[in-house]
Amino acid sequence: MDHIISAACQLPTPDRPFASGGVVSAMKHLPFATHGIYYESGGSVPVRRTCRARLEQWHVPHALHRFDTSLGVTTVVSAGTSTGCPPVVLLPGADLNAAMSLATVCALRGQHRVLVPDIPGAPGLSSSRRPHRYRHQLPVYGHWLDELLPQLCPDPVTLVGHSLGAGIALASTPSDRVTKLILLNPAGIVTMRRTRELTWLRTKWRLHPTLEHSEQLLSYLMSPRFIPDMSLVSWYSMVADLCFPCRLPRRLPARIVRRWSGIPVVVATGEHDRLVPPQLLRPRVRSLLGVDIHTLPQVGHLALRESPDAVAELITSAPSNQREAV
Repeated sequence: MDHIISAACQLPTPDRPFASGGVVSAMKHLPFATHGIYYESGGSVPVRRTCRARLEQWHVPHALHRFDTSLGVTTVVSAGTSTGCPPVVLLPGADLNAAMSLATVCALRGQHRVLVPDIPGAPGLSSSRRPHRYRHQLPVYGHWLDELLPQLCPDPVTLVGHSLGAGIALASTPSDRVTKLILLNPAGIVTMRRTRELTWLRTKWRLHPTLEHSEQLLSYLMSPRFIPDMSLVSWYSMVADLCFPCRLPRRLPARIVRRWSGIPVVVATGEHDRLVPPQLLRPRVRSLLGVDIHTLPQVGHLALRESPDAVAELITSAPSNQREAV
């Protein structure tokens, strides 16, 4: 049975994120039980249709692959050809997926073969199965990646994680299958900053998933100079309307992060990233990984969408035979 939240309560504001008693305003049905990440059993249909349509309209030659994992079927988009550089495995985050990260794939495909898995339990073409326990989210996803990497490619890869994808990469097991690790706007290293304004914007977006509210949330996540395109705004509206929200990932234990200090690691975040700002990230990265961070100028939290060329340059220029110190 659906739970209906009363419309008699006032909408939250930045100074008062929730109404008295913890009830927020909406005329939206929030089911107690969900079908994977979707509120309704048919919720995956428009999401998958949108992803397939974007891929079919993409002018770049590419292929779709499916792999069995403990979290269900994982769909991977591959593009580009080998040029002697290691293949790139790109893990998108922040409600993005392969179909929503095509600009970064385009920027990389001239020098790398690029493989982009849609993360299970996130909106996209993979299984809708999400780890059951929030506090075990990243470790379970790390095990999923350990299963997936040997199936993707026989050669060592450059592993790139963005936001949630970075936390998943850190939670996986270091091995000789990974020649270098690139972490963008990373979850898992520090506790992501959740402000009252973010809570207010996410609440409005979830309960009233209009284009206006989606654009307001994206404006918070992105650099002030960046205006989100309508395809991204529409995508976020669809995600809020159809999908059970994913909580911000937790910080990983220091011992898990420190395991990666023996291979080349590059960490970057946006100058205007409000979730993982440079000043919050830098001390723990230096302490655990022994490197400094790159600050991407005029970029917020969605680096894959805001600055794909800068991301590609960071990935391509990072050395794989020694640790990156900047």
